[in-house]
Amino acid sequence: MTKIKIQEEISNLVELLNKYSYQYYVENNPEISDTQYDLLYKKLENLENNYPDYILKNSPTQRVGDKVLSEFLKVEHKTPMLSLSNTFSIDDLIEFDNRIKRLLNTTEDIEYVCELKIDGLAVSLTYENGELISGATRGDGVIGEDITENLKTIISIPKQLTEQVNIEVRGEVYMPKKSFYLINEQRSKNNEQLFANPRNAAAGSIRQLDSKITASRKLSAFIYTIANNSKENSQINSLNKIKELGLPVNNHFKLCKNIEEVTNYIKYWENSKQDLSYDIDGIVIKVNNKNFQEQLGFTQKSPKWATSYKFAEEEVATKIIDIELSVGRTGVVTPVANLEPIKISGSTISKASLHNKDIIDELDIHIGDTVVVKKAGEIIPQVIKVIPELRNTNSTKYSFPKHCPSCDSILISNEDNPFIRCTNASCPEQNIKKIIYFASRDAMNIDGLGDKVIIQLFSNNIINNVIDLYNLDKEKLLDLERMGEKSVNNLLNSIEKSKKTELDKVIYSLGILNIGKKASIILAKKYKSLTKFLEANYEELIELDDIGDISAKAIIDYLKVQENINLINSLISIGINPTYKESILKENIFSNKTVVLTGKLTELTRNEAKKYLETFNAKITNSVTKNTDYLICGEKAGSKLKKAQNLNIPILFENQFIDIIKGDNNE
Repeated sequence: MTKIKIQEEISNLVELLNKYSYQYYVENNPEISDTQYDLLYKKLENLENNYPDYILKNSPTQRVGDKVLSEFLKVEHKTPMLSLSNTFSIDDLIEFDNRIKRLLNTTEDIEYVCELKIDGLAVSLTYENGELISGATRGDGVIGEDITENLKTIISIPKQLTEQVNIEVRGEVYMPKKSFYLINEQRSKNNEQLFANPRNAAAGSIRQLDSKITASRKLSAFIYTIANNSKENSQINSLNKIKELGLPVNNHFKLCKNIEEVTNYIKYWENSKQDLSYDIDGIVIKVNNKNFQEQLGFTQKSPKWATSYKFAEEEVATKIIDIELSVGRTGVVTPVANLEPIKISGSTISKASLHNKDIIDELDIHIGDTVVVKKAGEIIPQVIKVIPELRNTNSTKYSFPKHCPSCDSILISNEDNPFIRCTNASCPEQNIKKIIYFASRDAMNIDGLGDKVIIQLFSNNIINNVIDLYNLDKEKLLDLERMGEKSVNNLLNSIEKSKKTELDKVIYSLGILNIGKKASIILAKKYKSLTKFLEANYEELIELDDIGDISAKAIIDYLKVQENINLINSLISIGINPTYKESILKENIFSNKTVVLTGKLTELTRNEAKKYLETFNAKITNSVTKNTDYLICGEKAGSKLKKAQNLNIPILFENQFIDIIKGDNNE
């Protein structure tokens, strides 16, 4: 056989096996038997062993996984991976449709695309010139983990697209039911702990440091959106484009002409979901028209033009063993039922929310009651009803305590509010949770100050409030368990660094009721400093965009409390009083230029680099072309660096970029 014939045969086998894999893993409609597939696979394997120079990148034999990592590198998403808002009833869905129409100022029916909500793990895939170069988990939506090597082992994810395009797509990695049953059968034989459900199994499998383990788990994936510069004018066209590129798309999507068709689609899949070869936990509904999507925009957490309809979860009966009370950072005391352990949707449940005193009274809860528990979109499942026929005749109704379980202060109730509060500013549990909130990533972002460390410091009387963090004694820290010289120095440096936190994050860290990240930015723009924020009044606040009556009252109520005023003044006195500055358009070498970032930046994040470049009105793109003015390179720069060199595009390495920033800041 000639070399050309061998190449042709290898190429034909690769194309054929990839087609059969797609039919099997994506369409669930195999054209050939497993035995026939295995014979073709073996034939390809033998040819590749004899002629290794002819092995193709997209060959199914190259997915076995041969990389063992020491850790996963952090990846900053170029476009945040947002979550979806949830609806749990048809009424919720109709309200979603009405809200869309109000925002678009129309009475016409809106077209929606409905897609199955795969119960898996969200991922992002980046292709350059049609070749898969990186993949990451969703993480917190801004920072994910680099799982490229593991994603390459998934047969349904092509390493090479049908077109040489630069594209980022998002999708869901999942474990088919068949793979789940097989892996649990094997784990049972090996006396290993079984996976609770396919979603947990998929999440654990995709985060293996050894890609061979991931390859053995037989994961699959569906892609549902293009994340960057999509030219398609509708979601339907986007899905069709994704399919044209050879990416796996779930074929059960449907274009619905109105919300009634959406509800019919939902009802069909509520009754048919068990027939699928994978788990779904709901339906995703998206406005089809991309122009409408742009008009509707986003909230801080999710697109306004999409929502997910969550299927009702299982309802299971069990007994209440006891009721414990949890005190939140705002003083709200929440009752939680301790249950005889039960399984719901594959998870073992031993606690369930009772929400507040009114719910306990309404349900007529007794200790020892047999109750029905449901897990419907709640992190902690909820008790939804009591079965009085199974009640012990000697039991007595649960009586809500009159004193705080943390500080023994008298609890306060309000006729207009179902929540009972502890108003003691020195309540230990409140203060611990306030400090945890203050130090969190979205607030002051104090590295190394996790929940356990805060509880340890509080329990040892080293801190009582957030201000104490800025007066920590190094020697006292070194005396604590698991606190070595390096970790103590890192913690102290991180606390000191937090003094330079931006104003909106400082306002957010105060933990004011109903004031989230978006509202904090609006307040920072308005008041410019904490000093001015102390002078806020209701009339000003109510005039601000997105600060409604409830939020305005919450801010005024917060600023009436002397302890809160003392906290803000203390922050100011230790140097935490940043001034909000509007972005001023500057001039330098990046002004109005097209810039590409590549590789891993070590001295600053991608977002920081972008923010700096945007002050000069620079256009930041993902692909190197002849129109690119500068390429900024971090570590491990790949194909973009080579392309820039070939096109003679000016290249700045990170140290040179940092020098420009420093020079600009010194002007």
